[in-house]
Amino acid sequence: MLVAFLKAIGKLILNLLILVIVGITFLVSFFGSEDSENEMPPMAETFAPDNRGFAGSVPETGPLLPAPSRYDDQTWVEAANAQNWSSGTAFAIANNGLWLTAKHVARGCERLGILSEDRGSAVTAELVYLAPNADVAIIQTRGGPEPLSLDLDESDIKIGSQGFHVGYPQGKPGEVTSRLIGRELMITQGAWRGKENTLAWAETGRSRGLDGTLGGLSGGPAFDASGHVIGITVAESPRRGRIITTAASSVESALSVSGVAAEGTPQGPMTRSDFPRQAKRLRANLKVVQVICRSRN
Repeated sequence: MLVAFLKAIGKLILNLLILVIVGITFLVSFFGSEDSENEMPPMAETFAPDNRGFAGSVPETGPLLPAPSRYDDQTWVEAANAQNWSSGTAFAIANNGLWLTAKHVARGCERLGILSEDRGSAVTAELVYLAPNADVAIIQTRGGPEPLSLDLDESDIKIGSQGFHVGYPQGKPGEVTSRLIGRELMITQGAWRGKENTLAWAETGRSRGLDGTLGGLSGGPAFDASGHVIGITVAESPRRGRIITTAASSVESALSVSGVAAEGTPQGPMTRSDFPRQAKRLRANLKVVQVICRSRN
C-alpha cells in the first residue's frame, strides 16, 4: 500500500512539474512576442535618399531661445586659414551673384571657385567681405541663381526646434538634421582670435554613408522648419554630437557693414521625410554650391 501510494504521489508531482514548465513556456513566448511587436524600434541615425523610415516634423515643445548670457556653454575652436584645394559650402543671398559662407572657408585664398553639383563647370568667385569678429564671409560671382530667404529674427525660435543643414560635407553632396540645444559662446584662437555668440544644435540624422567628420559643410545654410535660412553652419563638436551655426547678429552685422542687401524667397516647409529631396533640389538649382579654395600657402 505504501509503495503504491508513493508511486501515485510521485506521478502526480511529475505531472504538476510538466504542467508548470509548459505554462511558463507559454507565458514567456506569449508576452515575449507581444513586447517585441509593440516595442518601438530606435530612431535611425542616418536616412536614405529615398526618405523611407522618417516621420514628419517634430513639434516645437521647448521654451523660447533666451538672449546671450555669460552663463552660456563655451566651445573653443582652433581657427586656420583655408588650405590649398580645400572645400566648403556657400549659398546665394542676392540675385547679383552674392553668396554667404564661413570665414574659414574663404580666408587666405588666392583664388576662389564655385562648382556645380555635377562638377561639370566652375565659376570664379571674388571675396567681398570678411567679418572681423565672426566666422562669416561674403563672396561674389558674375550673376547667380534665385537667392534663399534669410530670417534673422530670433525672437520666436524655440529650444528643440529642428534644423536642416545642406552642403558638401567631405567634399560630397550631403545633409544633416538637428535640434536646437541653445546658445553657445564660440571662442576662437589660432589664425584669428575672437568671441562669437552662436547656436548649438544636437545632430539627429545625416545622409546614409556619411560617416565621420562634417568638414566641408562649413559655410552652408542652416534652415528652420519654415524654409528660411537662420544661420551659417560653421563648426562641429564630434565628441558631443553638436553642430554650431552663427547667430543672427553675426550675419546681420556682416550684411550691414558690407552694405549687402540680402533678398530671396523661402523654400517652403521642411520636414525630415522630404528633406533629402529638398536638399538635392537646392544643390541642383545652384542655390547651395561647393566652394574650392586655392591657397596662397
